[in-house]
Amino acid sequence: MIGTFSLSKLNFHPFFESVVGSAGQMETNYYPNCDTSIWLRTAKDEIKKPVEGKVSYGKVPDWLNGKLIRNGPGGPDAYGKGTCKHLFDGPGLLHKFDISNEKVFYTNRYIRTRAYTRNITSRRLILSEFGTFATPDPCRRIFSRVSALFNCQLDKLMTDTANISIHPFGDEVYSLAETPFAHRIDIETLKTMSTINVHDKFGIIHHTSHPQIEKLTGKVYNLGQKFSPWYGPNYIIAELSGEEGNSSTDLSKSPWSTVREVGRVACRWPLSICYMHSFSITPNYFILIEQPLAISILSIPYNLVWGEKPISSSLQFFPEEDTIFHVIPRDERKEIKRKFRSPAFFFLHTINAFEKTEDGKECVYVDVCTYKDPKMIECLYIDALKNAQSNPDYAKMFRASPKRFRMEISKDESLDTQVQLPLIPSVEEEIIVDIGCETPQINYETFNGKPYKYFYAISSDVDSANPGTVRLYLKSQYKKK
Repeated sequence: MIGTFSLSKLNFHPFFESVVGSAGQMETNYYPNCDTSIWLRTAKDEIKKPVEGKVSYGKVPDWLNGKLIRNGPGGPDAYGKGTCKHLFDGPGLLHKFDISNEKVFYTNRYIRTRAYTRNITSRRLILSEFGTFATPDPCRRIFSRVSALFNCQLDKLMTDTANISIHPFGDEVYSLAETPFAHRIDIETLKTMSTINVHDKFGIIHHTSHPQIEKLTGKVYNLGQKFSPWYGPNYIIAELSGEEGNSSTDLSKSPWSTVREVGRVACRWPLSICYMHSFSITPNYFILIEQPLAISILSIPYNLVWGEKPISSSLQFFPEEDTIFHVIPRDERKEIKRKFRSPAFFFLHTINAFEKTEDGKECVYVDVCTYKDPKMIECLYIDALKNAQSNPDYAKMFRASPKRFRMEISKDESLDTQVQLPLIPSVEEEIIVDIGCETPQINYETFNGKPYKYFYAISSDVDSANPGTVRLYLKSQYKKK
């Protein structure tokens, strides 16, 4: 029997402080089976000396050996009481579970980003984060920030907080911020070894925290955004070699030393870029989903220089606008890119994508955890989490709907990426599971970009009888015409 080990018996909780506050004293309890206070804990101290876990049920299989490393926010009070207003603002905290000989040992460590080092020293935010406005550094006056902007010194203006994910690039491991920075991690000690300024290497101003990694070739693909005064804003697919810099003692080398552009599409609006947290890949295509949650390009330099608002203030959702799907051939000799559309939705994570030939027609499918609008972002503000149990609308705002979108790849070259609304063909869509869920995970190495039967996720139905990690079987493998 495969068992579980209890984090509470690891003496784990004493290392964390709870900031539930008044939420724990409320009489109203709309979601008795969901403990939102978990999101409000802060790691008081790092656990550098391994702590052995105690099995509470079953046993750890004798064949299970290896390391599981996870990344996530270290807590809203990591820099001092009340310093972070949103869950996304806390510093990245790496959790490592060493599994061998039927035992599990736990350690953790904060990622030593530039933002973390400055914030922990000052006990406040020096640079604005996603949902929190930072108090300006008195040592850096307006003219110095203007100078940094014109000299493209984004490391002096943008946070490099990386609290979402961690990925292997060949034999090296990196945690990516959504701003253009990547932090190399030593998986044995969890120490931060170096930081790569991806803007300096490749000129992008944003990249996703969820790159796509190709098992056979070791190549890594990621989606970023570039802005040019001549060509305007563009979405860029970057290819990185997973081999370059592997096991190198020269930390100046990195996978980004071989980066090259393998795909590009223009943004739908000349003065705005749409927020993209993830994308999908199949054997023949990259699939980019351009949701109508836009970031004003004009607001970015304003906030970088004057810093009067958090990053989230630059976001604006347009529910009357369609969501655009860009299907870009991976074969660079094929210039025809396709566009499809659906009614507006918000998303963070794609689940998977794959290709299928039906009645001689080439079709591309992409599965996505969708929301009607981005109100779920509001659910992750610290005050919203504290008061979630007394908010009857919290479950509705937080609930995601996993959907499948079908796109038929026409051979008509007139239907390329230059086609504008309303001539862009619509996707076909269907709900693939009846449970709201987020942070989906498939058997990535075997089924990424291929048809699959099920995936794992965290239930986003906070009002259900048993919210938690779920295994979800799809209603249909693909839709036949």
